[in-house]
Amino acid sequence: MILRILFCILFTLIPSLRAKEVLVVAGLGGSEEYREIFQENIQLWSLACGKAGVPCEVLGNDESETGLKEKLQKRLAENGDKELWLILIGHGTFDERTAKFNIAGEDFTAKELAEWCKPVTGELVVVNTASASSPYLTELAGENRTIITATKSPNEIFYARFGEYFSKAIAGHEEADLDNDDQVSLLEAFLYSSNKVTEFYSIAGRLATEHALIDDNGDGLGTRAEWFEGVSATKTARDGAEPDGLRAMQQVLVLNNLEKNFPPELRKDRDTLERKVRLLRRDKPNMPEDNYYKQLEDLLQKLGRIYQQAEKASAEP
Repeated sequence: MILRILFCILFTLIPSLRAKEVLVVAGLGGSEEYREIFQENIQLWSLACGKAGVPCEVLGNDESETGLKEKLQKRLAENGDKELWLILIGHGTFDERTAKFNIAGEDFTAKELAEWCKPVTGELVVVNTASASSPYLTELAGENRTIITATKSPNEIFYARFGEYFSKAIAGHEEADLDNDDQVSLLEAFLYSSNKVTEFYSIAGRLATEHALIDDNGDGLGTRAEWFEGVSATKTARDGAEPDGLRAMQQVLVLNNLEKNFPPELRKDRDTLERKVRLLRRDKPNMPEDNYYKQLEDLLQKLGRIYQQAEKASAEP
């Protein structure tokens, strides 16, 4: 049994979910076409949250709503240490100085949102699906945060299709499940959506005007989908930096059956050990072989004990 568990850990390293709430901010659609697209995306997020059993709150769905900036600031200030996924669905603009997310009333900037998010001390996920969204990654990146933006530059100002694909993937879209574990992590949704965007522009014979970024190592530099091989980053934006994707691979909205029964109190330790295993495997070429296998054995034994505890806990009435 232990050997089977260790084998599974080494090759699958199952992701987990710790998100407690999803907050969707609906931006202005502008034209009827975009309003319909954004409403469909919001509906898909709501359905995914319902499937996951995770509370979902939508702000700004009524374009005549007033005081949205104040409402968002107040909502974030009250979040505390609860885990939060903040999803921005709408248009973004850039005036050569400042990037903004367009909402009913006064738009808000990346710097403003970063300031409002300071009271959020738990895990924070921000997915900005708007155009000109890259400054939000730079401003919001930090420890225990996963930030995803639809663009790599604020100068990518045209409508971004990234959010359309992402909203479909996050509920567990089969095509987005790259490691075939019956669930879709944030990383998988990012990679799937980025690839679908590339495919769209290629088929249309058009120059791509959006290139998504993900940052979950806190350096604020981000990584593009092209830098991944499967679900592993083969490049980093800075020498010596921890690769992006390790945390996002463990963040899932709609869990598979195995993860639903995994004791939440054991997840944090398990996830930490799994990230250490992935980093160790990445460093293998630079390590003496005996040292590598000694460290790997130690980590896998610790993981094995956690899985034994989880198996025992799930068997208890």
